[in-house]
Amino acid sequence: MAIFINIDYYLGYTDNMVFTDATWSYFARIPYSIRSAIVGTNLSVPFKYDKEPFFKSYEAIYNIWVKRQSQRSIAETYNISRQTLADQETLFVERGALGLLPELSFVDVNPQLEQLILLIKSSRPHERANHALRIAQALQIPGADLEKIRLTQRCHGYGQRMVQKDIEYFKELQHILDSVFIQKNKKKKMHAGKKSRETFFNFNQDHLQQRVELMKTLSECERSRQIRPILNKFGISPNRFYVLKNRYLIYGVWGLVDLVQKGRQGEKISAELELQIIEERLMNPSLSTAKMVKKLDLKCSRGNIQKIYKRWGLSRIKKPAAIRGSLSSPVPGKITEKKSDSPLSAKSRFPGLITESRLRVNPSFSRFVKTLAYRKVMISNPGAFIAAPFLDQLGVVEALHTYAPENFKPADITNNIIVNVLRIIAGFPSIHDYTMNSDRSVAIASGLSLNPGKSRFYDSFDTLRFEHLQALRNDASCRARELDIIEGKHIAFDYHCDPCDSRFPKDKALSKSPDKNGDMVYAHRPHIIWDSMTNTIINIAYCEGRSRAPSALYRFCEENLFKIIDIDVLEEIYADSEYTGEKQLVYLMMRSESDITMCLKQNPKIKKWKEETIRHAEWQDYEKDYRIAYRDYTLSETAKKFRFIVKQNKESLETRCFGSTHTDYSPIKILNSYHIRWPVETGIKELIENYFLNKPTGTSPEKVETHYYCVMLAKLTIDYFRSILCCPEWQMPENWHCTLSTIRTSIFSSQNCELALHDSGDLQLTYLDGDQHGIKKALQNRMEQRKKAGINKVSWWGGIGVRIAIKDQYEI
Repeated sequence: MAIFINIDYYLGYTDNMVFTDATWSYFARIPYSIRSAIVGTNLSVPFKYDKEPFFKSYEAIYNIWVKRQSQRSIAETYNISRQTLADQETLFVERGALGLLPELSFVDVNPQLEQLILLIKSSRPHERANHALRIAQALQIPGADLEKIRLTQRCHGYGQRMVQKDIEYFKELQHILDSVFIQKNKKKKMHAGKKSRETFFNFNQDHLQQRVELMKTLSECERSRQIRPILNKFGISPNRFYVLKNRYLIYGVWGLVDLVQKGRQGEKISAELELQIIEERLMNPSLSTAKMVKKLDLKCSRGNIQKIYKRWGLSRIKKPAAIRGSLSSPVPGKITEKKSDSPLSAKSRFPGLITESRLRVNPSFSRFVKTLAYRKVMISNPGAFIAAPFLDQLGVVEALHTYAPENFKPADITNNIIVNVLRIIAGFPSIHDYTMNSDRSVAIASGLSLNPGKSRFYDSFDTLRFEHLQALRNDASCRARELDIIEGKHIAFDYHCDPCDSRFPKDKALSKSPDKNGDMVYAHRPHIIWDSMTNTIINIAYCEGRSRAPSALYRFCEENLFKIIDIDVLEEIYADSEYTGEKQLVYLMMRSESDITMCLKQNPKIKKWKEETIRHAEWQDYEKDYRIAYRDYTLSETAKKFRFIVKQNKESLETRCFGSTHTDYSPIKILNSYHIRWPVETGIKELIENYFLNKPTGTSPEKVETHYYCVMLAKLTIDYFRSILCCPEWQMPENWHCTLSTIRTSIFSSQNCELALHDSGDLQLTYLDGDQHGIKKALQNRMEQRKKAGINKVSWWGGIGVRIAIKDQYEI
């Protein structure tokens, strides 16, 4: 619903304004119109731009008052009625140039609701709209719905992209509109009623008119040397002019308005604390101001708390409201407290660790680099050299020297974790295949000169324990989040069964689990969290085969998910049938505060729901061979709705059951959205085929998890490299990325290359077989750009980088 604000009856002003689509489009069009005017006129300061009614109104009054033209001719020239022209003259007399600004339309939103939305988004930018709706309903604010909340968020810059520049843009725009409303309310005439040339210009009162005339005069100036005298004539300093010019280029004529500064309001409680007080009071109405101070351990007066109670009407709330949801009994044994800031990786926390720890490059590698100054080396697996700078950006060295045990930290910068990761990327399935290979690409790229023996690999990992690997994996995930490799908005859980080939599984503390055929076998079960949007791994952990109880899920999530991804970021969790129990569902829903969509295994409770749904079914077709029916149930522990769906094959009558917390979604939409979970299935297949997930280094659980850590680093390195290179040949129309095998065949493996030393001191990798598809040229340019940015370097090489050269040795 659009409303038009009548300035005559507007008694105050507020920063909170929600635009209609027409107002939104009007302001969005202004920068484009100004840029078009600049290009069309070749002027740095254009006076006019298209589709701005202010200029037509201003010129009409100018022609009548100054040039003494008749109202009839002006009305015919500008295609407006004489009554409209008379109304514009009245507004110009009373409010000056401000009165000629176009009238804007706004959406009718309760001011308190809008203030609540801004309070939530300013303190928790990633909080979803439904949380604001729950608080608004608990506060009994009328007119609250999701559509208005999302529209309000958009009009203040809190859209889906969450760009800081959008927030700053709309904050400045709201300030401009506030200033316009205040100045229009002044009971003071800007111009005399006489239509004479002397009363048209009134720069003492009408400041907007002065700036409009300044821009008009500057637009007629052809040389930049003439700008300074014009500014002196108008009494405006050059610094002030450039501020006005920048605002004019963004907001148009609205940017020339005088901004009314707000007075200081004294001490004010932060938005985070104010929102916390509101939530605590809504969930526990017995909290008085004194009890609130004591509960939150505040060091402020009760008067400040009382202001918040009065502002939001908290004293009238008598019944508790489930803002975040609560469980009848604590499901996990211990839930870590929510942290306001996401954890930092070791590379971000200790950027100078390598220098401060006095780590050195392997001596054999240093001697090898010196020989490259006069001798070239032929290699066939250049992928290890290309991936090394990207692996170094993941902070693997800093993490190992922060979280690994003391006896695992060598004096050299390089270590066997780096060798294993580059071995996987180069395409060697096992250590045996790697050590028996004559090519030394992986060893050299790892900061060594010769391939280490197999015994060194097995023995060096003996000191790593689960607590060390837990910290190392979490650090890699945190670093991936900092590099925007993962987002964590839509995630998927899954298990994978890897049958063990050890002759003594009991001695290795292995346990049994069902394989794909349902047979109980000794196996490793990696538990995987996958980012469904970026199609990459978030975390992977070793899980015992028999660990499928709720406690395994709680422990896994607390240690591997919530320590990395903030619950404010999570939007949707997709799970397979291993997470069928209601306790697991309630835990995921309450702990993550996100929506859950899952495939349900038909245990007794699910079978009961299935029978009830089929008994009262209203079948509808789904795709070609299926039909579906649904029914809503209430979860007993939380009193929350859960949509249960039965999908049945029309011919075989085979049924599968699905469930989702999206009770506002149709069953078809829920089943279609469940496809977002598919990347974890294809991702596990790629990890098996290209990252050799099922070929761990050793058979003990610790060494298996060490292998999972190396696989995780390799996957994140490749995804980081692929996102930087942005090769169109590796991107499918459906936005699916290519697999590592495609990258290997393109530029990583089985290539004729030579390694030399560049004049700058970097390693130079030369492809000798030309560049048929242009991928190598793009790689060369990208590496040069990263060199200029200072991030094309490898710590275990002594801080040098790698340069790419291309040569066609067969060219005639």
